[in-house]
Amino acid sequence: MRSQPEAVDRLLVPEATSYVGKPLRAAERELEEAEGPSQILDATYADTHRFPPPEWALPTFEQAASGSGMTYTPYRGDHGVRAAVAQNVASVLGVPTTEPASVMLTPGTQGALFTALAAILSPGDLVVLPDPDYLSTERMLRYFGAEVVRVPMVWPTEPGPLGNRARPTLDLDALEKAAARKPKLMVFSHPNNPTGGIYGEETISAIAELAQCHDFTVIADELYCRLVYDGEPFHHLAARPGMAERTVTLLGPSKTESLSGYRLGIAVAPATLLPAMEDVQSCTALRAPSYAQHLLARWIADDEEYLVGRIKEYQVLRDSTAQKLNDSGVFSVEPSFGTAYLFPKVLVDATDQELALALKSRAGVVVNPGYQSGPGGVGHMRLCFAQDEQVWDRALDRIIDVVTSFA
Repeated sequence: MRSQPEAVDRLLVPEATSYVGKPLRAAERELEEAEGPSQILDATYADTHRFPPPEWALPTFEQAASGSGMTYTPYRGDHGVRAAVAQNVASVLGVPTTEPASVMLTPGTQGALFTALAAILSPGDLVVLPDPDYLSTERMLRYFGAEVVRVPMVWPTEPGPLGNRARPTLDLDALEKAAARKPKLMVFSHPNNPTGGIYGEETISAIAELAQCHDFTVIADELYCRLVYDGEPFHHLAARPGMAERTVTLLGPSKTESLSGYRLGIAVAPATLLPAMEDVQSCTALRAPSYAQHLLARWIADDEEYLVGRIKEYQVLRDSTAQKLNDSGVFSVEPSFGTAYLFPKVLVDATDQELALALKSRAGVVVNPGYQSGPGGVGHMRLCFAQDEQVWDRALDRIIDVVTSFA
């Protein structure tokens, strides 16, 4: 039997053995293959039946599929849709204007991230990545042969009252040392996935200053930037002076608007980088789903009232979930600033893998073990609280019971 290409072997992330005990994908496959009850609640993503897309989504798709939309669009996406997206995202990012030449439509935000990395990286390039951060980013970086340097994220570890909370930060000393090594790229999710943290102006300014001083590009995955709680201000990296020409911002409607099934992502990037990204997409996915692209012309522009309601509903679930976890005695969690996730610290003597396997087999709940997000995530688990309220309340009881048994 032929051996796998080195790039595929790197997707296993064997470096994780030091904190997981085995390569990352081997641990994940163990979880995937583990048996559980016939009814499983997957708490790694939102329930899009309980929280459906905006009412305009399906009619817009049907109209495009019925003849008003192109079947084959340019690789970057439909011209008219990209023009509408450019206009709408400018208000979100806080920039004076965004040109269509800087917008590319992709098959999901994951597709946007892969395409951007492929257009930027060469084997051996150094990349700065927060710890913890989005669970797929490091394996993509390893696939492209990048050298990854992790910068610890510092966020409150003790539960506290809502409001007037200290924002998480990056370890700025570690960030400066990493930047001094002349990286090609920095990648970070904002709000942070998995913790739901939002970086303050000091952290965003530090990233901007170091990127310009040491001449590296930054990919800011801002998929959840509109799903922010407690009226917290959000600082976009691309809006910082001098950063629009060296920042790739990833956006999309899959989470906040529950449009994940339409497979839509947006990359807002320097116009000089877009041709390379287009070349990559032209020989991989070709284009974002053509009929679905037309939803993006209405995205942001037509969902303000919807967004307000969604945030209110999610915030109630966030608060009740955090309260129940903190009252359990086996979890400690700070309510997230954004996203649909909580990232509680586990207060019992068990590994992430032991807990994840037990929760699947005994509680009928699938969670993201903390190790998936990097060594800084060990000892935590990621829970998506955007679930049917009654179903979620009972699931939390089962989660707490199983974790308590390890105490």
